[in-house]
Amino acid sequence: MGCSLPGAAADGMKLGRQFLPPRSQVIYAYTHRLLNETATNANSFAMQVAENYFALVAPHMRDKKAVPFRLGEGDDLADALKANGQALRRYMDGTVKTLPTDLEDAWVLSLPEPYRSDCERDLAARRGMLPVRLAHIAPDADTAGIGSLMADFGQLVTALTPAISDGVIDERDRPHARKIVNACQDVVIAAVTVERRFTALLGDR
Repeated sequence: MGCSLPGAAADGMKLGRQFLPPRSQVIYAYTHRLLNETATNANSFAMQVAENYFALVAPHMRDKKAVPFRLGEGDDLADALKANGQALRRYMDGTVKTLPTDLEDAWVLSLPEPYRSDCERDLAARRGMLPVRLAHIAPDADTAGIGSLMADFGQLVTALTPAISDGVIDERDRPHARKIVNACQDVVIAAVTVERRFTALLGDR
């Protein structure tokens, strides 16, 4: 009897275990949303991924077999667009099983807002973290960061409104919960990003 308990406990743990989807599937899901919900097409998005990949990865580190994206100019641009679009689809339909790590950064950075922030949040949440943007990544980061904070707070208020209109948070508000949680996290990310800039002003004081 004593020998059977550990096995039963282990079986219970297996039954209750929730496995995370591959990081690539999270990225592909947001890419599908982008392509389905906007006028962006696969070829133009793939070209943006290619441009970011070549900008981020040193020439001697690029693997042409694993990452077949390429750039093009003039007459070669149309061929590059088509080839990159085909490569993108091969990743997303599972023909290529693995998304190279150095391509992941270029891919996520190519997602426009709000898809990029949502994707980065979901990727960070897998490790119990929130993504905080580095304030020095762009010259206009100061004003953009404050604008993002205001916009995110407005979206939080909008998300909260239907849930708190009756003055009670209960089971009836479950349909609004995920949107509210995501909006709260966006506000935290934006607030910490702005806070970092002002903390830097204080120095050691």
